[in-house]
Amino acid sequence: MTAVRQRIVGLLRKVRLLTLADRAMLVVELVKRGRANRRFLAAHPHFAVPPAALAFDAYNHVDWQAYHDSGMLHARLVADVVREHLAAASLRICEWGCGPGRVIRHLRSALGDREVELFGADFNPASVAWCAVHIPGVEFRRNGLDPPLPFESGSFDALYALSVFTHLSAEGHPRWIDELFRVVRPSGIVIFTTHGDACADRLLPGERRRYREGQLVVRGGVREGSKCFVAYHPPEYVRGQLLGNADVLAHWPSPSAYQMSHDVWVARKMAKSRPASP
Repeated sequence: MTAVRQRIVGLLRKVRLLTLADRAMLVVELVKRGRANRRFLAAHPHFAVPPAALAFDAYNHVDWQAYHDSGMLHARLVADVVREHLAAASLRICEWGCGPGRVIRHLRSALGDREVELFGADFNPASVAWCAVHIPGVEFRRNGLDPPLPFESGSFDALYALSVFTHLSAEGHPRWIDELFRVVRPSGIVIFTTHGDACADRLLPGERRRYREGQLVVRGGVREGSKCFVAYHPPEYVRGQLLGNADVLAHWPSPSAYQMSHDVWVARKMAKSRPASP
């Protein structure tokens, strides 16, 4: 993203026109991807794709080939992490922030050597409704913008969240990390992604200074949880504050093997919860 584009986006955010501009970009994206998407659908007649507006809201594109291929690749990332850190032959796994099912629809196949029960949760009711109809073998539930998740404590062996903390407020980060560990079993793991150093070039000068000082940087001005509400996470913040009471099992800065520009973090459940947020 160029410096000029960053400033234009910042101006649109300030004057509350970013959402309107985003809708215009959807129309541009539909025209740009039209021919390639028709070819993809002809080649994959049994692969259900989400409504264009739903996909654009979640992924900022309506490229069905990318939706398919990145979903398979990131499902393999989750499967590789699960195999490395969990030995059980039968697992219960949840995706928090499943959106229109890009990753979770491929996860059973990616974990072909394990028995898995799969659950997806999202705060967008349209995503949950679409997934429930078009992605069999997964139980989908809706969550709110704030905790709790609609699951009992200790429900899962693993929970993953790809590009979810990247769209939360500063206040939302500690609330949600505690909630994720609540629904994971004592020996379970949480996998999530953040905007780390590989994304820091998107920051404006003042934001970059705060980031270098180890501070969480949040760009608001739109609805929290939406793709235009963006957070950037210095590794020092994630390790020292967000996961301060957790066992950090792995940190992969933007792993290119999975074509991932975000940082990937893997953590074991907290030995004890931090005090409840006021």
